[in-house]
Amino acid sequence: MSGFDLPSLPGFDPSQLRGALEQLGKQGDKGPAAPGVQDPERFGAQLPGGPRQKGDGGAFEGMLADSIAQVHALQQDVQAKTRGLALGEGVELHDVLIASSKSEVAFNLLLEVRNKLVDAWEKLSRSAT
Repeated sequence: MSGFDLPSLPGFDPSQLRGALEQLGKQGDKGPAAPGVQDPERFGAQLPGGPRQKGDGGAFEGMLADSIAQVHALQQDVQAKTRGLALGEGVELHDVLIASSKSEVAFNLLLEVRNKLVDAWEKLSRSAT
């Protein structure tokens, strides 16, 4: 089970999210910053349901999508620095370790948020029956 595998939830299709993240990764190779970090609407356009408009009640969805994009950008930064270190491009080892630690902390936080959301969903599902 990789870090982005989610438990099955009724009405949730993880393949749509995986597809959006794959498209995000392909677009992220075009520039220095990953999409979504400075342009959340661009990342939102890749999510199921299309781009989010201000005032449509998707504030939480937008914040969650932006958080996923930021974690993804941190992971890409670690990959780029690791690659640079391995190729001898003048990247320092401490820079790689700091970037790796930042990425790990951000990913663990996102994972805990996901776990809390799953717990809340399960509690709501139990109370509805």
